[in-house]
Amino acid sequence: MKQYDIKILILSRGRSDSVSTVSLLPDWVEMLVPVSEKELYEKKYKNPILTIPDEVIGLGPVRNWVLDNFKENIVIMIDDDIKIMYAITELHARQISDPDEFVQILINAAVMCEDAGLHCFGFSQTDIRKYNGTEPFKLVGWVGCIIGVVGRKFRFRDDKFKVDIDFCMKCMLVDRVIWIDNRYYCIQQRDNNKGGNSAFRTAEEYQKSLDSLIDKWKGWLTVSENRSQVSIKTHIKRKQEIKL
Repeated sequence: MKQYDIKILILSRGRSDSVSTVSLLPDWVEMLVPVSEKELYEKKYKNPILTIPDEVIGLGPVRNWVLDNFKENIVIMIDDDIKIMYAITELHARQISDPDEFVQILINAAVMCEDAGLHCFGFSQTDIRKYNGTEPFKLVGWVGCIIGVVGRKFRFRDDKFKVDIDFCMKCMLVDRVIWIDNRYYCIQQRDNNKGGNSAFRTAEEYQKSLDSLIDKWKGWLTVSENRSQVSIKTHIKRKQEIKL
């Protein structure tokens, strides 16, 4: 039987008193925090605490540091502000309340992605009310909140913001597709919590980063804003059109 080499990490910075993700996962799942904050996290959580140098700042550099410093072939990086994960294939969305089930969902997605020969996986980014039962899996789009990386074929851009979208675009450019398990959806406090990237965010920096992303993938991404939240969608076709 094939053995899968997987590392699961909760990434956190500056939120030692408010990491909601830990309540959803078993307490053996490791947390990666800045060296200077290790004691604060150890006082609060039962999870094993691993450290990253304080000078590694911004989502892109952090993700690349993880890829460079862990030997596991598959690395699953999880945001620290997830409130709920839902299974959305049933008549009504079901909240995942069993930590072991959550882990099994992560592992299943990793296995499917690696078996498909792909290098990036994650879960639905679409409102649960828009779930399409005929499309339990997607092969185009982008993932965030939870992002899995298989191998070291691709790297994240050296930026603080929106690096997951760029990573997914690279994978789709070369591999043609990524692996998105549409059957699960997470609710989180995206971009609103204290700590994390928000500790280093300025409106000017954020806009500059966003502009560079859109310019790089011109024609394949569109940006819209709703209630101060930025929404980015991909426009990539990988399905054949059937003409009747």
